[in-house]
This record gives sequence, structure tokens and C-alpha cells, in this order.
Amino acid sequence: MQVQERTSEMIREIETGLRSMEAIAKLDKSTLSRSYAKDKWNGVELFAHLADCDLVYYYRFLKVIGEEGVPIVPFDQDKWMIELRAKERPVEVSIAMSRAARAGFVHHLKSLPAEVLERKTVHPESGPMTARDIASRIGKHALHHLGQLEAIRDGKTWTPKK
Repeated sequence: MQVQERTSEMIREIETGLRSMEAIAKLDKSTLSRSYAKDKWNGVELFAHLADCDLVYYYRFLKVIGEEGVPIVPFDQDKWMIELRAKERPVEVSIAMSRAARAGFVHHLKSLPAEVLERKTVHPESGPMTARDIASRIGKHALHHLGQLEAIRDGKTWTPKK
């Protein structure tokens, strides 16, 4: 796949993920307080997680573009869930956070030169990454969790695909 084609696909995934998130976020609070499986995050927590990740990934994206080579600092998503009191965060706040980060990704993917999007960093667990790799991950991340949110919406149990 050519670079421009790959970038266009990333933009579609980022925008599609956001539209799907916005649609599910309109569900009532009692539905969003359910989980997709025993001892798993509920809908409100999933939206908070997606928002946190969107912002973290956007920061990483900007960091590698602005300061190529600076290593990525990991974060503990489970600790963030507790310390940032994700259960208490209104879904509207989480969606606003995701909307802003995703608008930034789309803007930069459309406007920055290809060579800038190829600037590199290193993640201690994932290894070398480009800014474009980081953008690609955010699009796919939401699509993964949307399956869980759809299960919550439909009152079903979600299990990972093998």
C-alpha cells in the first residue's frame, strides 16, 4: 500500500472510530454502567480509557514529530482508571477529549509532509515507531474497544476474537 493510501486509511479509521464512539455515547446511563463481561470495564470506563489513550497517543505523536528520537514513556492504564476516577467521568467529557485528539491527528495527517510523519521514536515495549505508526494505532485501538461497547449496547458478552 502506498504512503498516501495508508495515510488516507488511517484517517478513515480515526474518523470512523470517533463517529461510532459518539453514537454509542448517546446510550442511557444505565446501559453505559454495564460491563461486557464479568470483572471488565463498563461503558463509562471504556470511554474514559479511550479518551485517555487518544490524548496520550496524540501527545506521543506530537512529541516524535517535534523531538524525534525522544523515547516514549509508558503508562499504566489500570492505575489511570483508578487514580483518574474513570467511573465518575461523564461520557460527554471523555467524548470531548477523544474528539479533540482525533481532530488533531486528522489535521496533522492531512497537512504534514510524508517525511515528517516518518520521524522515529522508541517505545520500551514495542520498539521503534514512527509518528505514522502511532497514528495508525489510535485508529485501530478504538475499533478494538468498539466491539466491547457494542456488546454493552446489545446486552451481550464480548469475547476476544481468536
